[in-house]
Amino acid sequence: MVELTTTQKEKIKEHVEGYNSWADKQQNLNDHREHQKFFQKSLTEEKIDSLSEEEFYELYKNLWASNIWGNKDWYVKNKLLEPNGLANIKEELKKLLYGDEEISVRYDNFKTNIKGFGPSSISEILHFFSPKEFCLWNDKPKTVLPYLRIEILPKKFFKYNLQTGSEYKQCIDALKIIRDELESNGFENPDFIDLDCFLWYVFNNIEPNQVENIQEQIEPRASLKIEAHEDAELILLKLGKMLGYLPYLTLSDRSRIKEQDILNEILVEIPDCFGGRDKNSAREIDVIWFDESENPKICFEVEHTTNVSPGLQRLIQLKHFDVKFIIVAPEDRRNKFHNDIQKFPYRNVADRFKFISYEELVDLYDKVAEYHQLMEKLF
Repeated sequence: MVELTTTQKEKIKEHVEGYNSWADKQQNLNDHREHQKFFQKSLTEEKIDSLSEEEFYELYKNLWASNIWGNKDWYVKNKLLEPNGLANIKEELKKLLYGDEEISVRYDNFKTNIKGFGPSSISEILHFFSPKEFCLWNDKPKTVLPYLRIEILPKKFFKYNLQTGSEYKQCIDALKIIRDELESNGFENPDFIDLDCFLWYVFNNIEPNQVENIQEQIEPRASLKIEAHEDAELILLKLGKMLGYLPYLTLSDRSRIKEQDILNEILVEIPDCFGGRDKNSAREIDVIWFDESENPKICFEVEHTTNVSPGLQRLIQLKHFDVKFIIVAPEDRRNKFHNDIQKFPYRNVADRFKFISYEELVDLYDKVAEYHQLMEKLF
């Protein structure tokens, strides 16, 4: 069994003292307990059986994890109800919460059978349904544990989304160790809500530059170097998600992307905003960012080893749509790009074409990621 070191215990004790004198401690705890009451009341077997679409909208929109979506109604309709069906969601929710199997099995079954729920949403449902048993796994523990130098989980848990129920069970077991340490520091019979409030306090007292250092420790900037075509595509997919778009990646390149979690979160197929011929053209474009209404906004072609002409030719096929066209390539292709867009058929729409170098793309990703970390901390 893993045990905390003396140094780790001292760090926890130091923050417990600050937490106990935190002015917002009771309000934060009350907010968590109210959240608990809502989900325990909403997720009885009888309530799930009679759950209407309107009640499901309310249920999902009350999840803190749903705050990443600007238009929650659109997400519920298009990414939860339409692909899964309300009856299937209700059945799988009951199995997740009331099934007899180990939680790792129930977690895997729910994640497999219901599309659109990420690890933060699933763990939040479990956590507030039964805070004695289940932990919350989101940006708070993913930031605070490395900050406290509590290295009792694999680094991939902090860098990527959880993939399996077994990984979630490992998170429960790890956070139990910290929860038990809180009891040794004066907490009376703490559950995982008490732990989450404590982690919330620590998280909100981490300086922005320390958050950046923690992220560097988990995912060094060097890992964002673009050394292959798929490296640039992966950054474009992640960046699109952070900026609120629905990214699409051409099917021919999906086998090259090794991070399955991002593949689970992108569009599977080109939306119906394109007609037959245009849809075929769009399928060939490396990455497209769609808005919440599934309208195309920005099309990207990555030119890693070829010159920019093939990418321009694919992009121009969609010139009659209100979209921007961006070539992503090494800096030494910039002059070639500017020369080519002055030629037919590009010159008439040259203002819609942009060139982004690999260095600029990585810099943009870093700045957007830093912004999101700061927003998570402050809001």
